Amino acid sequence: MKITKEPFGQFTEYVLTNPETGEALYILPEYGGIIRKMTLQKEGHLHHVIEVANSPEELLTTMSAFPSAHLFPWGNRIRNGRYSFQGANYQLSVNEISLQNAIHGFVSFANFEVIEQEINEVEALLTLRYTYKGLQFGFPFPFTLDIQHIFSSDEGLELNYTIKNTGQKDMPMVLGWHPYFKIEGETADDWQFEFSATHQYSSDSQMISADKKEVNFEGLNDLKGISIDAVFAVQPANKVEAKLHSPGKNITLNVWQEGLKGGFTYTVVYIPSERDCIAIEPMTGNTDAFNSGDGLLILEAGKTFEIGCGVYIS
Repeated sequence: MKITKEPFGQFTEYVLTNPETGEALYILPEYGGIIRKMTLQKEGHLHHVIEVANSPEELLTTMSAFPSAHLFPWGNRIRNGRYSFQGANYQLSVNEISLQNAIHGFVSFANFEVIEQEINEVEALLTLRYTYKGLQFGFPFPFTLDIQHIFSSDEGLELNYTIKNTGQKDMPMVLGWHPYFKIEGETADDWQFEFSATHQYSSDSQMISADKKEVNFEGLNDLKGISIDAVFAVQPANKVEAKLHSPGKNITLNVWQEGLKGGFTYTVVYIPSERDCIAIEPMTGNTDAFNSGDGLLILEAGKTFEIGCGVYIS
């Protein structure tokens, strides 16, 4: 395995590669630490399963969809950007103008620093850090966020998040990852999908979760003609997996998340109108969790929270 640095427009991109297989992971630390591209292999065939942009110009015009973004200190939406926490009221900047919500936190396009690099014969490791001093409008809670990437041929990509509350009081938080997956040459109409959801939430006029209904996505479900844009509660487990299967190519993308209570207990699934990819997003909380408390995590001063997710091919 090896790690190299390459220019990508105004950014420096870190590339984790397996020279023997051609598998590669492209990361932009200065642009939210997003994963711009990921290539995995099965039985000697390479599959580009994440492709955010193939040029710097394309990158800067596609980020309104938050592809591959890390969502923190809140994932998804906060209604009107307002919330109350432990007796105080807060107003966040509204960055989803059409629906008047604060969406996806503020680290998605932030500048992360590289704090660790390691390689051996079987894996490459890269850790990024974002340090927040508590100065953003409406969120006076300082923290550090570390994102560790472990990339290997056997296990694919593993992401480990470490959040430390560096302030003097409790901090509310929701963490999410927003990857869009694809299987080149195919669309959602060619794919099958399976995951351990227990409930699906409907959305109100501001795309905030409302009513819920029981669902069952066990077994492979055809996505042909199906539209999905919803939050799902998942069956709690040490490792919850969503499977995206291509019968034509005989490959399966397995997206996993640590899903015990207090972890990634929600998944957002979204098929864009182009139907050339699907977002499978691990989340620790529901939409508007800062107000509803549905999945809201509270990290005490000086404490650390750790959780993982990832993807592999089979």
